Amino acid sequence: MKRDASIAELKNHAVTSNKKKTPTEINDTRTSRLTEDMMSENYKTLEMCRQYYDSLDDFRDRRKRSREYLRGNQWGDMMVDDNGDTITEETNILNQGKVPLKQNVIRPLIRSVIGQYRTGKSKTVVLARKKDDTKISEMLTNTLQTAQYNNDTEEIDARMAEEFFLSGMACSKSSYSFVKEWDTEDAVTKNISPQRVFFNTDIEDTRMRDLRMIGELIDTTLNEIVASFAKNEKEEAKIRGWYNSVTPKDVMISGDGLSPTLLDDLDFYIPSDPSKARIIEVWELVSEWRTYAHDYLDGSYVITKTSVKELQKVNDERLLVGIENGMDPEEIPMIDYSRKKEQFWVVKFLTPYGQCLYQGETIYNHQSHPYTLVAYPLLDGEVWGLVEDIIDQQRSINRMTSLIDSIMGSSAKGVLMVHEDAIPKDMDIGEYAEEWTRFNGVIVYKGKTGTPAPYQVSSNSTNIGAQEMLAMQLKMIQDISGVSSAIQGQQAKSGTPSSLYQQEALNSTTNTRDMFDVFSWYKRQRDTKLLKVIQQFYDEKRYVAVSGNRYAEEAMYYDPEVAGNVPFNLVVTEGVDTPIHRMIIDDQLKGLLEAGVIDGEMYLENSSLPFADKILESINKRKQQMQDGQPMEQMPPELVEQAQQGANPEAMQKLQQFVGR
Repeated sequence: MKRDASIAELKNHAVTSNKKKTPTEINDTRTSRLTEDMMSENYKTLEMCRQYYDSLDDFRDRRKRSREYLRGNQWGDMMVDDNGDTITEETNILNQGKVPLKQNVIRPLIRSVIGQYRTGKSKTVVLARKKDDTKISEMLTNTLQTAQYNNDTEEIDARMAEEFFLSGMACSKSSYSFVKEWDTEDAVTKNISPQRVFFNTDIEDTRMRDLRMIGELIDTTLNEIVASFAKNEKEEAKIRGWYNSVTPKDVMISGDGLSPTLLDDLDFYIPSDPSKARIIEVWELVSEWRTYAHDYLDGSYVITKTSVKELQKVNDERLLVGIENGMDPEEIPMIDYSRKKEQFWVVKFLTPYGQCLYQGETIYNHQSHPYTLVAYPLLDGEVWGLVEDIIDQQRSINRMTSLIDSIMGSSAKGVLMVHEDAIPKDMDIGEYAEEWTRFNGVIVYKGKTGTPAPYQVSSNSTNIGAQEMLAMQLKMIQDISGVSSAIQGQQAKSGTPSSLYQQEALNSTTNTRDMFDVFSWYKRQRDTKLLKVIQQFYDEKRYVAVSGNRYAEEAMYYDPEVAGNVPFNLVVTEGVDTPIHRMIIDDQLKGLLEAGVIDGEMYLENSSLPFADKILESINKRKQQMQDGQPMEQMPPELVEQAQQGANPEAMQKLQQFVGR
């Protein structure tokens, strides 16, 4: 007993020290709160982040230009006029006495692309690589889809898809935090604006595996910062002292409400709103020497900051205790260790002045930062979206429209040509013109030999090919974007077969297929990170069967003891979730029911029919009544009516036989 107790005492042996740590040691441990020890070091970090943020100015300017064209402000580009002044194209056109007309064709194209994305709905499912993990994968699928439902990912993904097609970048953050609306802690994912994000801009890997730094600029209220980082009144006073320049009641309400003005004018250090406080969240990949320790006492294998000297002391004490208790030195479990250079992510929440609200190593088991970032196409480091590809065609369309309008405005339209000798002496030209245009007007004059009769000139616009150029640009913008008339849902020409129209729509998606696939990859990366967060932080059993599908009893609840500690040997893929897909499945299920391969209960369990759950509930209730010897309750007539509407008669006959009608 003494030997076992002594070895157990040595199992978690660690050498501790109560001496005060130096700033360098604080930075090495990288776990501290509300410190000013490393302000100079933190300011160097902030300056590096600022340089990365400023290096994205060109991307943000191009994104802003694409957004303006998408919105309809398509004459806002700057130019130098004949006087050498820098003005907008719209001002230059107005100075010439013309109207800056525009025909926004970009917005309908992007709406069609987003509609195409929403039409091809998909659900993220977890597939088990091992057959034994099928139940666990079903549980995780249900849990992940519940988290997606709670976070309204269907809506935020549609908005992120719009951002992706606009700028070529998509960024989100998956974390675990307290949600006031839900009154609980839960896995949370949210979109991050490219206007606020920064990262090392020398990336070349489209998978973002060469990221070394990433973060965002957060503008929030001082009360929110205090609630997030302060644990007592003393810490609250400290935080408010750091942000003494913030005046919560000095609210600046921009004259351009619901506009991007504040984001467009964003500064790295100073928030646009004086009532808000700035936090710079920085995630950095750092490295230091760590000890890889394999403890043969309990079989654990850890990466620790414990020094080799300390581990050797533990081994010496184990050896001494083991020999004292009569153990053979070869049988005493020791710690096998080695030193390696380890890379890991650390996070800092910094004020603009270098004070640290919190710093520490990543708390996530996925050993990474909480962001999911994708940049398209990242060709030699360049990033741009679909809108930028079609801006030139949009400009040509606007120019052709303005040219046609100018030609039409300057052409003759009903001009009255009258010889001055044909105007009666008792009438002036105004009276003559009024009488000419009056209904049933009469003009009496004495014609002279050789004097031509009055006549009107009405000429067509000069045909210089403007209409043909406009039609060509409209066609080119469809060819470049890949959004044809078939995708936009426009009516096909008379005599076009439906199969040909569907084939045209399918072929048109080839142009945007690459961007759709990249965005699907982004969603898989985001959902994988979200799933790992769920596995790590869900420490209690949760009811998660809210997706509307029927699941096995084990999958209706997330059990952390079953799914929380299993190795993550699962892959995340996307399952199609469209009305056509569900209709095909229901038709196949009806065929299996007719063939007798499945029974009525199996048919209802796998069907997507809206009344399937209610009928199954009635079936289970009837079974229970039969087991208890109670009189059987008839199925509600409204359910029978719903089931019979549009259903296969033979299949429904078999179903009715099964339920006993």
